[in-house]
Amino acid sequence: MLDVSSLEWSSPVKQEDESEDGEASSEGKPCPRANSAAALVEGKVYLFGGHGGLNYQRVAFNDMWVFDLSTGAWTQEEYANNPCEARGGHSVFALGTKLYVYGGWNLESQFNDIAVFDIETKEWTDPDIYNEVPRWNFSACMVEAIPSWKYFIFGGECGDFPEGGPRHFGAFVSSGCVLDIDTMSWNTIKTEDHENEGGPLLPKEREYCSMIYDSKNYRLVVFGGWANEWLGDVHALNVSSIVGPPYAITEVMPSLGQLTGGNTVVVHGVGFKDTSDIKVRFSVGKLYAEVSGTYVSESELTCVTPNFEHIGPKECEVRMNIQGGDYTNTWCTFNFFMNTREYKCLAYGPGLLEGGAAGTPSEFIIQARNDHDENRKSGRDNFAVKITSLGEETKVIESELVDNNDGTYRVTYTVDEPAEVKIEISFENEKQKMVPIRGSPYHASFTDKAPAGHNLITGPAMAKYISSSLEQIAEFISTTSKGVNLKDKDVENDVKELIAVKEHVENVQSRNDEMIFWLD
Repeated sequence: MLDVSSLEWSSPVKQEDESEDGEASSEGKPCPRANSAAALVEGKVYLFGGHGGLNYQRVAFNDMWVFDLSTGAWTQEEYANNPCEARGGHSVFALGTKLYVYGGWNLESQFNDIAVFDIETKEWTDPDIYNEVPRWNFSACMVEAIPSWKYFIFGGECGDFPEGGPRHFGAFVSSGCVLDIDTMSWNTIKTEDHENEGGPLLPKEREYCSMIYDSKNYRLVVFGGWANEWLGDVHALNVSSIVGPPYAITEVMPSLGQLTGGNTVVVHGVGFKDTSDIKVRFSVGKLYAEVSGTYVSESELTCVTPNFEHIGPKECEVRMNIQGGDYTNTWCTFNFFMNTREYKCLAYGPGLLEGGAAGTPSEFIIQARNDHDENRKSGRDNFAVKITSLGEETKVIESELVDNNDGTYRVTYTVDEPAEVKIEISFENEKQKMVPIRGSPYHASFTDKAPAGHNLITGPAMAKYISSSLEQIAEFISTTSKGVNLKDKDVENDVKELIAVKEHVENVQSRNDEMIFWLD
């Protein structure tokens, strides 16, 4: 063992290769072997598999030995169930109290699976996690990344093991892949030039090379190896797009806002730094808008959404960077919607009609709409309602406004005694100014003779109002059509008829907004 502080080697366990009678022995420790793999868990080294044996044996192992660094003693693990197949040239990494064995080969098979051993229960499990290419004698490196660690594989050897047929020599590999630890899914590493006509520029195929991760420059560094000759070259691959910077974004709340921006949102994540140099980017393809972020804590910052009118009402990706570093390779979605317009919004319901029931809660609905006369499908608009009783003494009546998060807002209030009331409905526009919506102020009345059902959206008062409105619209259309119809009218010679037609036309123009409002 090498003490990295003093750079001194020591042997923590007595080395014995022979028994008292001179015969080779491995009692109390692993058999001699190569191509095994090990991982450190809480001061103990867990060694699994490999090829070797006593004297000149060549056995593939699937046993596990534990070396206690504090005592220098070996112990063999006793499995609670059958282990994975014997193998060598594999790798092992630890997550918590579980060991993950990947790849490898023996004289009969090559492996592209992951087997899991639970240190506490001593049980083996097969999670059905497979890589595309079986390989052995590769290099492996675990890299801390946010929000999910990455396990990189490079090189190695891959052979042809036809079922029931002879085994052929393996071929050296120059490709790499990465395992996402959170999702336990494999992905092939594609270099930026992977679509080049002549193929990507890769290191020479090899096995038994060394690989480390340079965290400062976000790169894997590979040295040496074997490819029918000993290699002494060095290659580096920047994996910042996979690993990402030491910070990540996980959530944006709220996840939608108006097209003109100006909404304050909270960005959640990990690894944030207390600095004024934080950028939050809202992007759709190659188009983006960027704003400054404000540090709150290591897991929270805030920003004000940008004006997105030059891109349009779309779903975008939100990423961020700190102090000019890389943008996060994690992102969240944010939806920009067309602004709600007060002159397009409308309100309806028994709480805005005549003849409601006093002493019983009444209700009405506010419908948010945009410039395209489309009903909004999400909430978070800011409406305000003021209800005042009319008469000798005016009194403000309390009301409750509930955002249904679908573009509608339900308002409920109660008039205790018979009275007429005025309902003022206002909306906060993008200039943070409260402005009245279309039709406001509304007027309603309440009597102690009306049944309580009149105050419900689904009650008879609402049905009667709709029917009456349709009749008035139909009558207006019929009267206007007759009035402007020039058939059987001598408008060239009869001034009265000409004036009558002109009055009908002006009436249509003057009541245009009223008719559209009724139809809405």
